[in-house]
Amino acid sequence: WIGSSGSWFGFTDREGYYSFTGSEPDTITVHATGFADWTGVQPENGESVKLAESVFETGECIQVTATRGSLVNAVPSTVVLLKDELAELSTEGMESLNGKVTGVVVREYGGSMPVVSISMRGGDPSQTDQMVNGVSITSARDGLPTGLFDPAVFSSVEISRGGASGVNGSSGSAGSINYLPPLSSQPLAFTATSLSSGSVYFAGKFRGYAVSLRRNTGNGGTVGYSTTLLATGRYSNVRYGFLGAAAAGDIEGPQWSAETEGNREQHQIECWSTVSEGQFEFSINGGAGRMKYLQTAPFSADDTHEDQRAGASAVWNGPVTVKGCLNSTWLNSTATDNHSIVSGTLNASGKTGIFQGNLGCMVEDNGTPHYSGRITVAEQLFTTGFTAHTSVFTDYRIPTVNDLYWPADGYVSGNPDLRSERSTGAEAGLKLNTTLVFSEVCMFLTDSRNLITWLPGETGVWSPSNVSSSLSRGIEFSTGFNTGSTFLRSTVSWIIATDETENTPRDGMLLPYRPEYTWGVDAETQVMWSVVLKAGLTGMGKRFTDRTQTEYLPEYTVADFTLRRPLSGTTAVEVGVRNAFNASYQETNGFPGQGRTFRLTFEYTGE
Repeated sequence: WIGSSGSWFGFTDREGYYSFTGSEPDTITVHATGFADWTGVQPENGESVKLAESVFETGECIQVTATRGSLVNAVPSTVVLLKDELAELSTEGMESLNGKVTGVVVREYGGSMPVVSISMRGGDPSQTDQMVNGVSITSARDGLPTGLFDPAVFSSVEISRGGASGVNGSSGSAGSINYLPPLSSQPLAFTATSLSSGSVYFAGKFRGYAVSLRRNTGNGGTVGYSTTLLATGRYSNVRYGFLGAAAAGDIEGPQWSAETEGNREQHQIECWSTVSEGQFEFSINGGAGRMKYLQTAPFSADDTHEDQRAGASAVWNGPVTVKGCLNSTWLNSTATDNHSIVSGTLNASGKTGIFQGNLGCMVEDNGTPHYSGRITVAEQLFTTGFTAHTSVFTDYRIPTVNDLYWPADGYVSGNPDLRSERSTGAEAGLKLNTTLVFSEVCMFLTDSRNLITWLPGETGVWSPSNVSSSLSRGIEFSTGFNTGSTFLRSTVSWIIATDETENTPRDGMLLPYRPEYTWGVDAETQVMWSVVLKAGLTGMGKRFTDRTQTEYLPEYTVADFTLRRPLSGTTAVEVGVRNAFNASYQETNGFPGQGRTFRLTFEYTGE
C-alpha cells in the first residue's frame, strides 16, 4: 500500500509498480504485510524501495480478514478519487465529476440546497447506489441520500460503473459510489475556503474524525448552511462509525417558471458497528433521515418526509465470502403516508485464479425474490503494466416509495402495481499502468427492462409504469502521464443511451439528459518559486430534455485554473477560478450552471 499523511493512495500491481494520478507528495509511506513500513522521499524513476522483513514477536503470522466495503476489488471499472479530488468536489460541487470520471454525468441544481443527480453509463440516477464504508445511505423514499454530505470529510471515494458489485445487498444496477472515512493515523489537517459568490467552507480531519461547516450560495443568490460530522474508531475487535449531516436553506426554481420562494431542511444520521471473531463478522447499522419542504410562492406547499432504517448482518470469510443481511425501513410522509419495508439478502463472493464473481438474492417482505450476479475475468497480458478484463452482470432495482404511493393530486399519481427493473450488461477493457504512463479503454453494453418511467396518461396525470426499455452502449477512454513535476490526464466517453420501447414515438430516441459524449483534460506543472499551475477543461455534447428529441440544451465547455504555492512544509495557499471564461450553460432545463467564480483556499496538511 502507498500512502502519505495518514491517507492511503492505493496499492501496487503484481510487479510492485504504482503510478500517481495527481500531484505527488513530498514523502510517501509503503506498507506491506510481513514487512516493516518504509517512509521517505519518493525514489527517482528506475529506483526501487526495498522493504525489510518484520514478523510478529510470537513468530506467528495472523491472518486478519475484514469486509470493509471496497468497490476496487469487486468491479474492474472503478476509479478512486483521493484528497485533492475530494477537495475539488467539495468546493466546486459534484458536477465537477463531469469529464473527469468516464461514464459519469452529474446535474447539480436548485440553489443553496441543490439536487444532485448522478447518472452512470446512460442509466437513471436512481440506479446509482451511494454508500459509506460499504453501508448504503440512500433512502427508500426516492433512492437518493437525504443528507447533504460534504465530500471533504472523507479520505477517498470509489466510483464504479456497472451493476452487481456485491459490496452492498442493494447495489446500484448502473453503478455505485463508496465514500471511505479517514484513517486512525490521519494527522490534524484542515482547509478554509472563500468563494467570490459568497460561499465559505471549512473542513478538518484528525485521526478517525472529520467535520465540515459550510455557507452555501446558490447561482440565484439564495443562501443556505450545512454541516457534516464523521467519527470512526476501533476498540479491540470492534469497529464503529457515525455520520451525520444537517442543512437548511432557500430553494431556486427554473428560470422559465414564476419566481419561487421557499426553503428546505435536510437531516440524516448513519451509525454502524462491526465485531470480528476469527473468520466471522457481525454487524449492525441504523440511520434516520428527515426532509422538510416549505414553499410560499407561486403556490403554497408544506411537506415533511421521515425515514428510519435498521439492519444486521453476519459474514463468513472462508474459501468464499458469504454475507447474510436483514434490513427494515419505516417511512412517514405527509405526501405518501406511513409505510414499512422488510427485506433479507444473501450474497456469496469469491476469487480463484483469473476468475472472480458474486451471486446475490434479495427477498422482499411479500416473498418476491430479486437476483443479482457478476462474473469477471482479469489477467495480466504481454508485459508488465497491461491488464485485460471482461465482465458480465445482472442486477435489479425495486421501486421507491414515491414511485409506488405518491398520492393522486390531479397532476401526478403513484402506481402500487410497479414491478422491479432488470438490468443486464457486459464490458471488456484493457489497462496500462506504468511508472510514467497510464491508460484505460473499456467498451460496455447494458440492457434494462421494466424501466420505471413517469409519463403523462390520457387525462394528463403523470404516473410511473413499467412500459420502457433502454439500451446503453459506449466506449470510455482515459490516458495520461506523470513525470513527477508534470501531470496530464485526458478522458472521453461516447455513450448512446436509447429508449427501446416498441410501438411508441420515442423508440430509438436518446434518453433525456444523456449526452452522447463527455470529455475532460487536466494538467498540472510546477512553474516557478514552487508555484504549481493546474488547468482543466471539461465539456459535454447536447442533451435532449424530452423523450422525442424535439428540445435540447446545447453543448458547452468549462475552463478552470488554479495556482498553488506551499507556504511551509505543512501549509499551502491556493487561488483558483471556476468557469474562467464565464461560459453560459444549463445544468438542467431552466437552471443555469455556475458562472465565473474565484476561490481562495488555505490548507494545513498536518505533520
